[in-house]
Amino acid sequence: MKYIFLIIVAIILPSKGLLADSFDTHFNLVLPLTYNQLHLQFPDNKLTDISTLDISMISKRKSPMFWPQRIPFAAGISTKQNNLFYYKFEPLGFSQLIDIPIADPPIYDVSITEDGAIFSITSNNFYIHHYDFKSETISEQSKTSVQSPIKCVSNHLFKVGLLFSNSIELYRYRNDKLSLLKSITSKVNSALSDYICLNMAINSKGYILVICETDLLFFSPHGILLTSTPNTNSYQFADFTSYGDFILGSSKNTTLAKYTFTGTLLFTTSYLNPSNLLSDIIIYQPYGNLCLFSTDFGAYYTMKTSLTVDHTSYTPSDTNLSIDSKFKITFPSIVSISIIDAENNIVFLEKEKKFIAGNHEFSWVNLDPNIQKKSINFTAKGLYSNSNTIKITVPLTQSL
Repeated sequence: MKYIFLIIVAIILPSKGLLADSFDTHFNLVLPLTYNQLHLQFPDNKLTDISTLDISMISKRKSPMFWPQRIPFAAGISTKQNNLFYYKFEPLGFSQLIDIPIADPPIYDVSITEDGAIFSITSNNFYIHHYDFKSETISEQSKTSVQSPIKCVSNHLFKVGLLFSNSIELYRYRNDKLSLLKSITSKVNSALSDYICLNMAINSKGYILVICETDLLFFSPHGILLTSTPNTNSYQFADFTSYGDFILGSSKNTTLAKYTFTGTLLFTTSYLNPSNLLSDIIIYQPYGNLCLFSTDFGAYYTMKTSLTVDHTSYTPSDTNLSIDSKFKITFPSIVSISIIDAENNIVFLEKEKKFIAGNHEFSWVNLDPNIQKKSINFTAKGLYSNSNTIKITVPLTQSL
């Protein structure tokens, strides 16, 4: 039961060989599976060619009594983009993958919310369905005419976005009602007019990433362009973590990258290429786990933190001493920083302090001038997912 939701997303043949060291720094393989194993778990629905999937933890307000909190709600597209389906948990017997009739396939994208809303798009229509967790029924709420949308995304809460070739439509979805966010949409579109758009993501805080052929554009929740950076690795796919960072994937260069929600690059790494091209990347936010998959294969990974210390120095004076440091962590972590005093005692400059992923600069002043100036110790433990621990000791150098 623990991994039943992984079966929805981890459809891979056992991998051959070892993953690259750089990939192992950031991810750890959890579960490889085949379609045959998937069909054993869902014998009434022989899914093939899953092109995309969205998963979300269910809202505590909506969560059914016998649906474990750790198991998400999910919806996806299969059978060469002809079938839309959703996941229904069954406490007894086999859980189910149930088809949702769509009159005008192919279906290009699907996204969901924690309350059971399912958004999907075809070349001419934007559909909203709703799954009622209490009655275990699904209903079509609306069908809106649209012209050639590319992507349909949500932040699993109340924001929904439609992406077109050089524009977006951003909506608020609450109480079964869809409202266009005109001001934000207009501000974002003013920056997109000269681009060819490929994909987008909206994180839980409302930050927006738009992947274009030439650039990656990061927007604030109010639609202000924060960062524009070249799309040198031809990224096509993106999803967001629990803390709002974005992970991007490229099938052309078999590359993953992680950015903060404001557009600071945290790392890039190659991944083990499936035999077919990457179709999508999916993150199960509460657990910090990542799925890479193509139409035939996939892999489910935990995320790991990494720590890089860029700079440490001390500045002495007659009466005291100060220390400056700059370091980067790639995953939200609990960090401790310590030095050794003249009597070989550990002195904590920071003790078990939570840090988000990103670059951090710290200074400590009025320290005892008699401390040992040889080194400074950093320990980082990931807050969730793999929860690995990194320990680094680096030399202290006197500032000029």
